[in-house]
Amino acid sequence: MEITERVLNVPFGGVCEPQRLGCLNWPEWPYKPSAEFRIGYDEDGIRLEWTVDEQSIRALQGTPGGEVYEDSCVEFFFQPDPDDPHYYNFEWNAIGNLCVSWRTGRHDAEPAPAEVYGLVRAEASCGSVPFDERPADGPWKLSLYIPLAALWKSGFKSLSGLKARGNFYKCGDGLSVPHFVTWAPIATEKPDYHRPEFFDWIVFE
Repeated sequence: MEITERVLNVPFGGVCEPQRLGCLNWPEWPYKPSAEFRIGYDEDGIRLEWTVDEQSIRALQGTPGGEVYEDSCVEFFFQPDPDDPHYYNFEWNAIGNLCVSWRTGRHDAEPAPAEVYGLVRAEASCGSVPFDERPADGPWKLSLYIPLAALWKSGFKSLSGLKARGNFYKCGDGLSVPHFVTWAPIATEKPDYHRPEFFDWIVFE
């Protein structure tokens, strides 16, 4: 697989043009739902808007910090300092339930403090009540806001000019048709999102 560096410029006061998750890195899992995001920021934090269209949808996890990757799930991995191996791992299911941690890899995670879950805001087109897998009747949307205080390890006063790294994902490990789609490509034998060596640039204008 050819790995080409890309740069995502994050605008201040608005959001970027839709960015489609186009990478199917693992041929054993060929299903590719439509998933795109827009990202922007302001003086207080990061805004993310997701639109996902998939054949079925599930959102069983309703408890913060739960295994939302088993549901219809979107993820944002954010490495603020490219010279520091740590990154934030934000995951949401289709009803906006969040799991977040501070990591250096799959097996090295520090869960977010409880107060962080109260800071990150989510509005979900599917509502907030958990549900089992069902056929999708159209795209679902998430509108998310990550305030600076939710980046609890970083002490940010502003993101302006920050040159970070990261990746964006769609998954559904527990769905009847599991899938693993990414924004930046990942060259591993099996699905593994926790690989910061494959993150790409995220530049806050």
